[in-house]
Amino acid sequence: MAENLQKTEYTAPNPGFGFSDVPQTEPEYPFPALTLEERMRFELFGYTIVEDLFTEQELQSIEAAAKEAKAEILDAVGDKEITPPPPPKKYEDFREGAIWRANRRRTASGGLHLERLEIENVLGLDPIYLSVLTKPRVLGVATELLGGTFRFFSVGVRFNRRSETPVLGWHGGVTRHKDRAVHKNGWFHTQILGLILYLTDVGPGDGGTGIFAGSHRLDLSYDDLKQYITDHPDSEFSHQTTAKRGAALLFADGPLMHRTINIETDKERLIMISRLVHSDYEFGQMESLGRTDHVPHDLMPLFYGRAFTPKYRPRGE
Repeated sequence: MAENLQKTEYTAPNPGFGFSDVPQTEPEYPFPALTLEERMRFELFGYTIVEDLFTEQELQSIEAAAKEAKAEILDAVGDKEITPPPPPKKYEDFREGAIWRANRRRTASGGLHLERLEIENVLGLDPIYLSVLTKPRVLGVATELLGGTFRFFSVGVRFNRRSETPVLGWHGGVTRHKDRAVHKNGWFHTQILGLILYLTDVGPGDGGTGIFAGSHRLDLSYDDLKQYITDHPDSEFSHQTTAKRGAALLFADGPLMHRTINIETDKERLIMISRLVHSDYEFGQMESLGRTDHVPHDLMPLFYGRAFTPKYRPRGE
């Protein structure tokens, strides 16, 4: 794997947002940023797992920030059941642009069981989120798999336990997302990249992400593909991720068919999830990130967006 640091220049659009037309320096990052095996797994299966994107100190900081937000939310709710607010709201307001929703039910013994807590738009809640997302290798991985300049579209954390009402539906499918998925130098490049960071170990019973491997390359309608998956529950292409704490799942979020798998153990699963898109995708729409006024000027294009510039991993490397 080549470890050359790439530094390029771009012209920041939208001067009204505080950028000038003077070329700015892109952050340095390794490119290619994945090993050949990691890249081949993404090519063949539509996902790959990377073990060492983040340090133990970073993991502890993310976990602490997530648990602090969780405690603040539950303290405010008090001793009662929680259900997500009905549409069109769907989420409760939190702070710093963050929002949340949860399912918490009362058990037969009278206790409370938190099945799911989703805290979205967390960028402004703690500096650790900006710090880990803008690490050089993360920037390199995103550039490599998206095929060029990108921006962060969303970031959140999720706590999950075994649920009586799990949300397990398949979503994705290549036909609806293939307009900007391209093949260059023999490599597939997605237009929406999902990053799930596991902050707890995820074993076979701990609800790892379900994936229909290779579906990112299939030219089938969503309905036909979903029906095939339903009719073939034991297909060799049906994968369930398992991972150690600190591993990151990278997947072709748009075209790859994937789903949540219910937790069967008594463990709580904690993840950080982010979506990354081409740098001109829904340009300027940052609501799904949260507060961004703490983002340094030179990093803002990674969140606000800019003109898309292709960049492809060399063939065979």
